[in-house]
Amino acid sequence: MVQSNDDDMMGLALAEAKTALEQGVFPVGAVLSAGSRILGRSHKTMVSNHLNHAEMNLFHQVFRGDYIFSRNDDITLYTTLEPCIMCFGTMLHLPITRLVFAMPDAYGGCAHVKLENSPPRHLSRAVEIVGGVRRQEASALFAAFLDTTTEEFWLTGGASHFQAAVRANR
Repeated sequence: MVQSNDDDMMGLALAEAKTALEQGVFPVGAVLSAGSRILGRSHKTMVSNHLNHAEMNLFHQVFRGDYIFSRNDDITLYTTLEPCIMCFGTMLHLPITRLVFAMPDAYGGCAHVKLENSPPRHLSRAVEIVGGVRRQEASALFAAFLDTTTEEFWLTGGASHFQAAVRANR
């Protein structure tokens, strides 16, 4: 269910995504909050790097050492793109109870993966998922990226499902 501060928090994630876009990097931004308290913000930081996703950068920033957060803190992850399997799986290991994303990722998004056959550790970690918050704004950033990128992957039709979804939102 959409909450009152979802638009504002997603606005911060979109600002992070704009920073990535200005650096020529795929424009994903992410924010972690506990209620209205911002715990951290980040964006994807490297071109064609499979580990420097916005969410992973953010997780490293907030969940360092012996962090004090628990699932009782109602931590929400806001991200401009539906998380991939790496980011979603990592999120399940952390005390995050809610995920809000702007744009679904038809190519690699995993927010709707069914976990019923997962190990018990993951079955006990329910995460509320809300998609589509400020989707058009996120889609516009991805379109701007696709229009200006010089990365061979994108220029040769990589992630065609994603590219088609972005272009359909214009």
